[in-house]
Amino acid sequence: MIYRKIFISIFLLIFFNLPAQELSAIIIDSLDQQPIPFVTITSNFDKNTITNEEGKFRLFKDESFSNFDSIYISSIGYKSLALSANRIDVFINLSPSAIELEAVTVTNREKLTAIQIINKVKENAKNILDFDYVKRKVFWREITMSETKRFDVKIKKSSIKEFDQKFMDSITSTIPKKNNFYIEVLSDFYGNKNPENQKINSLKSAELINKETEISLKTIENKIQPIVDLRIKPDSYFKFRSGIFPVDIEAEGVDFRSVDSTDTAQLEKINNKKLDDKKDFNSTNRNFIKKMSNSFIDYKKKELYLPYLEVFKRSRKFDFKLVGLSYLGYDPIYIIDYNPKSSKGKYKGKIYVHADDFALIRIDYENIRMLRDFSLLGVSFKAEKRFGKRIFKKNDNGKYDLYFSENNFQVSFGLDRPLKIIEKNKNVRGRRKQNELTMQINFNGTTKVNTELIFIETNTLKHEDYKKYKEINSDIPFKLKEYDPNFWKGYNIVEPNEVLKEFKIEN
Repeated sequence: MIYRKIFISIFLLIFFNLPAQELSAIIIDSLDQQPIPFVTITSNFDKNTITNEEGKFRLFKDESFSNFDSIYISSIGYKSLALSANRIDVFINLSPSAIELEAVTVTNREKLTAIQIINKVKENAKNILDFDYVKRKVFWREITMSETKRFDVKIKKSSIKEFDQKFMDSITSTIPKKNNFYIEVLSDFYGNKNPENQKINSLKSAELINKETEISLKTIENKIQPIVDLRIKPDSYFKFRSGIFPVDIEAEGVDFRSVDSTDTAQLEKINNKKLDDKKDFNSTNRNFIKKMSNSFIDYKKKELYLPYLEVFKRSRKFDFKLVGLSYLGYDPIYIIDYNPKSSKGKYKGKIYVHADDFALIRIDYENIRMLRDFSLLGVSFKAEKRFGKRIFKKNDNGKYDLYFSENNFQVSFGLDRPLKIIEKNKNVRGRRKQNELTMQINFNGTTKVNTELIFIETNTLKHEDYKKYKEINSDIPFKLKEYDPNFWKGYNIVEPNEVLKEFKIEN
């Protein structure tokens, strides 16, 4: 049934997009007919992508496809396939291709142990990783799904009669139990591996916040605003105190008062908030891409280093086992399992290594123990899961670089603490304290985050072209009310999965 639905949806997409500049399909295993995730799709017209976890991909060309256009499909453990872009079926079969481990001992290739292969990977890193200047297209997507399992607020003291227990119960009942959010960003990247030599501009971006959350927050604002307008002085600020931890916060940009079109100071504050939001988005996007482009190496030493895992940094802490040899196209690939030696180790996974030049081709990881378990004075935090993969690809200059990254992270949190909110006024002489609200907060919940990043296009770049390229602050992401399949039409991105496609307004 599910394949029937998939077939119909893709058929309609293809039918209504003739003449085609975009092609799409599902890559499946020829034996068990199951979708194959994270298959690399390259082309002779310099457009690349990767299949999502459901085996789907979509590829766009700037002009109509010709009879000379073709795509090349490759995945470790499968026979590679070259197809004409004008002859793409809805389903594309890949045949498994595995060989026995004993075949490692072939002509001109010595028989190596797993740890010897890992050491060669580390030794060769500085020679085969790409440290040149490049121009790249970068796409990343992050999906956050949060669930509040408990949220109780008990009023202990209130000098504002409207802020009583009944009112607070109405507030907590309005807060949604689930809060889903996603963001997608396509950017230009100019530079090399040095973080100081990287310039990044957002080209197009979108975000979708669960409409239920927006409605709930607006409802809360409508409940609180009349009380604040009536009872709180315009030049007040608020001091928040939770037990023994005092935190002073002035209500800058967090103001429930009604907007007065004649109040120039308030309007200026709103405009400044918009500029700050724009600046924050661009800064966050640049920092994230810089972090990911360098996340697998120690740049100064030009060594492989994967945070969280330490597989290459401290290899002695892991057991490595050579479990097989496979192919990526015509290239032989070692497959190595790794597990921590001690009970303190937290990660296991697989490493895929090119058998000729010992380049890291792919690494999969997942935690096998709790990553963090913190609880103190009513505050709790557990980092429960982290798993994902990183895939590397050879660029046109023969050097390797990160091509695709996927990371999944799950945490749970809790808070059971008193909270005191004190209103003070800057311009009142003598006793500046105006009002006080004391409460006990008890809540807990979970958050799951999935992040995908792909470097879609990579081209060599002259240093003088890098110097000419200017960074600008792009507009904040376009806010979508529900997933829009046409928003990225004409762009090469990672095809979203069905969960994201169903991400829409909730009643």
